[in-house]
Amino acid sequence: MQPAPEAATCPRPLDQYLAGAMPPAQTRLTALLAIELDTAARNWELVELRTMDLGEGNATVYLERRPQGGSAIEREWVETSALTQAALERWLDVRKNLVQRAPGTSRLWVSLWMNHDGVLDDQGTTVIPSGMPLEENGLITSYRVCRLRYDGLRQLLPIKLEALRRAAEAERRRTTAQSPSS
Repeated sequence: MQPAPEAATCPRPLDQYLAGAMPPAQTRLTALLAIELDTAARNWELVELRTMDLGEGNATVYLERRPQGGSAIEREWVETSALTQAALERWLDVRKNLVQRAPGTSRLWVSLWMNHDGVLDDQGTTVIPSGMPLEENGLITSYRVCRLRYDGLRQLLPIKLEALRRAAEAERRRTTAQSPSS
């Protein structure tokens, strides 16, 4: 099993990505990683995110946490970093173009390519649009593929998104423990 990286080291390459042009997959991955580092959300919590769960200027994100073994849903607004705000701004711009062909979804994470059964157009032809909501397996697959595709991420990121979540959670706990109490 590959050890989880220190979550604090992940923003460096993400910042570099945001400084230049990125393909849609890298844009989505950058936004996903940035949100994960800020929130330590579980896979299914990420999949359920909707555009309306983003606060003004992407400065916060609303999460409904479903802890394992817990019966109660925990609802919270989490402040986002400047990196996350910039990454989300870039992703939302890309996402806007993708969902034009598949209107009706408010999910934050959508497909980049045609990957679903499709719908019938006016002529009765099956059209398989991009912009369809990603399910948990799609989100995990996109993480794994992009981790291998983009420079430096293979060494920096763990194989599984869950391992990154745990590293981000540990970093959040460490930071919280170090901050002075109110």
